[in-house]
Amino acid sequence: MEKNALLSFKEGLTDLSGRLASWVGEDCCSWMGVGCDNTTSHVVELDLRNRFQFSDYSNEDMQNYDKSCLGGKISPSLLNLKHLSYLDLSQNNFKGINIPNFLGSLESLNYLNLSFSLFTGVIPPHLGNLSKLQYLDLNSNSVLFSEYSLVRTLEVKSLQWLVGLPSLKYLDMSSVNIEEVKPDWLQAVNMLPSLLELGLSGCRLVTLPQSISSINFTFLTVLDISHNPFNTSIPLWLSNLTALSTLNIGSNSLRGAIPNVFANLVSLRELDLSDNFYIEGQLPVGLGHLTNLSSLDLSGNNITGKIPFSFGKLCNLQKFALLNNGISGEITEFVDGLSQCSNSKLESLFLGFNRLLGGKLPYSLGALKMLKTLRLESNSFWGSIPDSIGNMSSLQELSLWGNMFNGTISKSVGKLSMLTDLDLSDNHWKCVLTEAHFQNLTRLSYLHLSVDSATWSLVLDVKHDWVPPFNLSKAQFDSISIGPNFPAWLQTQTELLSLRLQNVGISDTIPQGFWNSFSRIEDISLSKNKIRGQVPHFQSYHLLYNLDLSFNNFDGQVPLFPSKMMESVSLRENMFSGTMPENVGEILPLVDYLDLSSNFINGTIPPSIGMLKNLQILVLRNNCLSGELPPHWEELQNLVLLDVANNSISGKLPSSMQFLSSLGWLSLGKNHLEGKFPSFLKNCTKLVNLDLAGNKFYGKLPAWIGESLSSLLRLSLRSNIFDRDIPQQFCLLSSLQILDLAQNNLSGGIPQCLGNLSKSDGKILASLNEKMGNF
Repeated sequence: MEKNALLSFKEGLTDLSGRLASWVGEDCCSWMGVGCDNTTSHVVELDLRNRFQFSDYSNEDMQNYDKSCLGGKISPSLLNLKHLSYLDLSQNNFKGINIPNFLGSLESLNYLNLSFSLFTGVIPPHLGNLSKLQYLDLNSNSVLFSEYSLVRTLEVKSLQWLVGLPSLKYLDMSSVNIEEVKPDWLQAVNMLPSLLELGLSGCRLVTLPQSISSINFTFLTVLDISHNPFNTSIPLWLSNLTALSTLNIGSNSLRGAIPNVFANLVSLRELDLSDNFYIEGQLPVGLGHLTNLSSLDLSGNNITGKIPFSFGKLCNLQKFALLNNGISGEITEFVDGLSQCSNSKLESLFLGFNRLLGGKLPYSLGALKMLKTLRLESNSFWGSIPDSIGNMSSLQELSLWGNMFNGTISKSVGKLSMLTDLDLSDNHWKCVLTEAHFQNLTRLSYLHLSVDSATWSLVLDVKHDWVPPFNLSKAQFDSISIGPNFPAWLQTQTELLSLRLQNVGISDTIPQGFWNSFSRIEDISLSKNKIRGQVPHFQSYHLLYNLDLSFNNFDGQVPLFPSKMMESVSLRENMFSGTMPENVGEILPLVDYLDLSSNFINGTIPPSIGMLKNLQILVLRNNCLSGELPPHWEELQNLVLLDVANNSISGKLPSSMQFLSSLGWLSLGKNHLEGKFPSFLKNCTKLVNLDLAGNKFYGKLPAWIGESLSSLLRLSLRSNIFDRDIPQQFCLLSSLQILDLAQNNLSGGIPQCLGNLSKSDGKILASLNEKMGNF
């Protein structure tokens, strides 16, 4: 009977990957996922959890995951498994079906796991009949990397059925919609005297009761009520749960101070109060007496004051996070205290984004030999990196960007053989880096060096034939001295995904074959140097997304674009000449930012520009372009900025420009365009800048300019042939800061109300005809 029940169950399932292929033959106890009692041979366990492991969010993993999932329907034939005590259907894909009511009749169950399997609807109260149940996991998080990830989650109308589960030790209903239960959720949970672990993360709970008459779940060791919209202070009754080892109340909207009575939670190993934003006040000294703490996350709040000296006694602490707070003072006492631990276990120290944290780096940092991650970014540390940092033999990530370091970088950094990420950018370093600084950094993958000034006080001085011990995936250098020669060592970095050499003093040409070193490159920026010569062809770059060669001395033809994946191209401020590629719309189908301004490009704007459906910013100003604007603009409905000023473009504006309703910036000044004031602009209600100056536009200025373009900050119509009076409706342009109507044929009086606009933060320029006077 039990074998037939299993086969009926299998018949209702979909199994694309053949996970149940072994379900043949007479001995069902040998089938995959089926467990039997050794004495009676009754089926007692059904473990069909999906074991698929995905490494990232790629389409291939999503497809593999979907294929590995069981789905279909759950047959009531399971009711014939009278001795079934263990049922796990987690990590599968049941595509939004309801949890069957009959599962509440499997009276022998003590373990039920339906998590992450895309069940929806109301959780059946019949589950309250499972009086032997000890483990219940209904986590409804639907991020399963499949096309069904947007289905609605599970929900409950009442939690009274929990009363029927007196033996329950583990309950996880994270992401289940419990919004309608409101305050009763705590009363229902409080009726579970055996409960050890409770997960109600992301359940839309809006009420966190501040008091409770008596607590029954006193054995609770894990409580996770994070990601709920609580808007209260931290309730004091939490401090009575003295058996707690894990407390997560992060990512809510809790407010007020951290209660001193939290010092009573002596068994606590993990405490997460992060990202509540409104938790304020100083850190309680008593938290430093929770010597069992291994993880303390207080990031994303408004905590002020110093780190108490007592925190230096947390010798079991592995992770300490205080990112994004208002912590002040130095960290010397805290670090000195940890350094005195006979065996400090600290692996991650996150103190970034406090800004008030100051002083030098403590020399005692070197004693924290288990530390893997040190993030002190965006504070006010100054001085140098001490030599002792070379003793931190486990360090993998060092982030010191955005401070006020004004000294040297110790060569002992080169001893950190486990280091993968090094970010020392946006400081005021004054030193020379040599090969010794990188001597043993064989694992380094990310390197970012810059100074927060234009003095090039940080110099990278390595031999021309230097071969680094590392192979970077991301290299960023800003405003440091690397030139004048192009760094030859970069050609050894064959794994590069991103390269930025911005304002590093290179005045060389790009070496032949340079591009061919990087087969995986996605982002290249060589801006603000004096790189000269032509850009070698690099057509093999099929993965390139962003290319920035701006502010250099490149010449020759506009370089061929190497990738149909390109999203951003900037060739601004160079000496490129010749014409734009006629097929630009075909070779850059995904581009959203294209800036070829301030070069010597001639010819016409290719009609294929109208194929760039994703284009948001197009800047072609300060070139030698001529002819008329291309005829087709109807596909460019995402265009926000169009600037073709200071060219020799002639003719009328194409009628298809009426579709550019998203425009916020239109600059057509200093060309030879003609016609009446463009009527299509009436639909461009988002415009903040409109420049038609230096053309041959004529006729009366329409009144709707003041009525429809109320967001304008700058309006320049100088040097055209507009005539007659200034419409009174211009007074409706309340945001206007610059108005330039000079050198037209305007007549009549200036509306007096325009004088009020001159009181804005900007200035009104209205040099009209001399006879019209001033405002």
